[in-house]
Amino acid sequence: MSSKAEKKQRSSGRGSSRASRSGRAAQAAVATEEQGNALAVSEPEPQAELPKEKPEPRLEGPQAQSEESVEPEADVKPLFLSRAALTGLADAVWTQEHDAILEHFAQDPTESILTIFIDPCFGLKLDLGMPVQTQNQLVYFIRQAPVPITRENFEAIVQFGTVRGPYIPALLRLVSGVFAPQIFANTTWPESIRNHFASHLHKFLACLTDTRYKLEGHTVLYIPAEAMNMKPEVVVKDKELVQRLETSMIHWTRQIKEVLSAQETVETGENLGPLEEIEFWRNRCMDLSGISKQLVKKGVKHVESILHLAKSSYLAPFMKLSQQIQDGSRQAQSNLTFLSILKEPYQELAFMKPKDISSKLPKLISLIRIIWVNSPHYNTRERLTSLFRKMSNEIIRLCCHAISLDRIFEGYVSSSKEDLQGCILCCHAWKDHYLQAVQMHTKFSSRGWVLDQTSIFAQVDAFVQRCKDLIEVCDCQYHFARWEDGKQGPLPCFFGAQGPQITRNLLEIEDIFHKNLHMLRAVRGGILDVKNTSWHEDYNKFRAGIKDLEVMTQNLITSAFELVRDVQHGVLLLDTFHRLAAREAIKRTYDKKAVDLYMLFNSELALVNRERNKKWPDLEPYMAQYSGQARWVHILRRRIDRVMTCLAGAHFLPHIGTGEESVHTYQQMVQAIDELVRKTFQEWTSTLDKDCIRRLDTPLLRISQEKAGMLDVNFDKYRSHLAPSPHTPLLQLSQEFNSRLLTPLFIIPSLSYITIRLLLTFYFFLFFFFVSPHLPPCYQHFNFMTYLQSKTMIGQARWLTPVIPALWEAEAGASLEPRSSRPAWATWQNPISAKNAKISQAWWHKPILSATREGEVGGLPEPGRQRLQ
Repeated sequence: MSSKAEKKQRSSGRGSSRASRSGRAAQAAVATEEQGNALAVSEPEPQAELPKEKPEPRLEGPQAQSEESVEPEADVKPLFLSRAALTGLADAVWTQEHDAILEHFAQDPTESILTIFIDPCFGLKLDLGMPVQTQNQLVYFIRQAPVPITRENFEAIVQFGTVRGPYIPALLRLVSGVFAPQIFANTTWPESIRNHFASHLHKFLACLTDTRYKLEGHTVLYIPAEAMNMKPEVVVKDKELVQRLETSMIHWTRQIKEVLSAQETVETGENLGPLEEIEFWRNRCMDLSGISKQLVKKGVKHVESILHLAKSSYLAPFMKLSQQIQDGSRQAQSNLTFLSILKEPYQELAFMKPKDISSKLPKLISLIRIIWVNSPHYNTRERLTSLFRKMSNEIIRLCCHAISLDRIFEGYVSSSKEDLQGCILCCHAWKDHYLQAVQMHTKFSSRGWVLDQTSIFAQVDAFVQRCKDLIEVCDCQYHFARWEDGKQGPLPCFFGAQGPQITRNLLEIEDIFHKNLHMLRAVRGGILDVKNTSWHEDYNKFRAGIKDLEVMTQNLITSAFELVRDVQHGVLLLDTFHRLAAREAIKRTYDKKAVDLYMLFNSELALVNRERNKKWPDLEPYMAQYSGQARWVHILRRRIDRVMTCLAGAHFLPHIGTGEESVHTYQQMVQAIDELVRKTFQEWTSTLDKDCIRRLDTPLLRISQEKAGMLDVNFDKYRSHLAPSPHTPLLQLSQEFNSRLLTPLFIIPSLSYITIRLLLTFYFFLFFFFVSPHLPPCYQHFNFMTYLQSKTMIGQARWLTPVIPALWEAEAGASLEPRSSRPAWATWQNPISAKNAKISQAWWHKPILSATREGEVGGLPEPGRQRLQ
């Protein structure tokens, strides 16, 4: 029961809404009638009858309900929906918004059109006008009179229909299929109006047909259907009809001329490739073949026969063009057949990198030569030159795909330069293969190679230059911004007080360069387009900025070398600025600083040469004559070798004449030093004793024969004659001590590490006690202990001190017991003992001075006298 009540309420609600709408429509009709009655004064009766029809009583009681049940026929929504033939409309969702739009259109006389369509994104749409975007299907309702739409006037006021597909083809179908036949078959119009309208309708249909098929790349002739069912003899008598047919033939002639001239337009295209050439001839073959088929149709032949009887002057040009169409169709088919052999190789070429294209070029050139030799139509100089030029365009296009402008300007210098170099090599390979083919063709063919080489490679040469310009941009990023491959290199570190200022100047140069690079990058859209002449102007501005940076860099290098005082520092600076030396302007300054560096080396060689030529070299007081001289010469050699090694490792130094001269001077200096060393060695060997080798066999210590397990001093008493006189060479005495005292260390394998250290200490003290009294006057005041305290000869001087008394006792004749060294070793390990420290201090200062004084008199120091009190 409740459901029935709800249904009744809903039906009553709809009835009331419809009643309100119908009431508004009735009121509008009444207002219209009132306006008409106001104009027609002679008819007062309707005005008197209007008050009798009062709606108020019918709204009360059961009569109102019966009246509401009659009014649903005022709802016009079913009328619109029943006439909307739209795919998917049944499944679409109808909303209150759609009701509002439909009601507004029905009640508002100012709205002239309503369209219903299904949008792919928003679904069902109702629009008071045409949709902005093209729809595949739509239903239109057009108001013919500015009055509200009701059930009664719907058929008379509303025109409706459906449009499917694009608008122009739909319009052509509608006009040619519906309206044109009715207009041409109508004989009720006046003759002048009919002829005038038919003439314009034929022109409109001809233009509409041409436009509709040109959008698809085809050419279709419009054949007027007005005279198709009439005999030529009858049509000739109608002059107006003949003129309309001549108008159609004029349009045919214009269409054929456009097709024939399309070849010239395509051939003049400078950016097209071989695949576009093949596609053009395919379309041309289809167009000409389609036109040829249309020219033999019944309608065209019927028009030709009519104009032939009428002796029209437009027939002869048309027939001539028709013959050209037939010939052009055969020519296009032949050209397409020969050019098709290039399709597969060029399709493979489209997926290759520039570095791999070179291997495919000889085959492509051979195929073009085959077309040249065998094609009956595609063998002219112009067409072959155009084909080779299109091949150049294809190579340029493939190279452009391999170049990334973003990577170039983002600092990927190494990889970008590699890609650009690959493109340049590809273009050069194309030109080389072409010249080889020309040479082979000229050698073995009777037909000369008469193609325009300049036209073929004009754009290739321009593209190569553009790639070189981009390589220069990459080099500038490497030189002035430290970009290598997407990363900036480390900032150089400069030494000295001017180091921070030089670094700031270098960063300023980098900032200026980045600004210039940003300005050049702003026009990157036309960089690879060789026809873009604005690139030259922008690039010249960039080059002018780079020249200013080169001047700033030269000044920076000059200021950095102002504080250079040695070769090593100069080499470091040249290594820092080496990456900039690739630029010609900076290289001149770089070479000058390299010359200055070699001049520093020459001054170093001059100082060493002056030192070498001294008669008496400055030796340390503790050095012997020959060994000291040898060490002095070795220091000189190491001094120049260190500088030469630094220069030899600097691979970045330029090869200049000054450098070669410096190296030659160094080699002469080395030879002179080697000769001095050999001379010193010969002088030293001439002063050696013949029995010095034999004395090396005598150990300094020996196993005691009296006390088991003890060692005795085996000092050769023969050494008393070795006490040097003022004329005894110091080197000879040093050699003697070396031979006598160091040999036991290697002869006695049972000596411990501590014993060997003790023996080495004993060796040094014996040497200076026997030698120092007989040194020249300049060496007599040399304090050996002070030297030991300042330098480390065997180890620290502290461990030498407690050992000396025991050694002297052993030399005086006492046995050198192993346990006698234990207190000394313990004292060295634990230096807290005050007694040992006191003895050590006395030993370091007193005995050597007394021994030196005794040496001056001529005696030898005796071990027993030096014993501490």
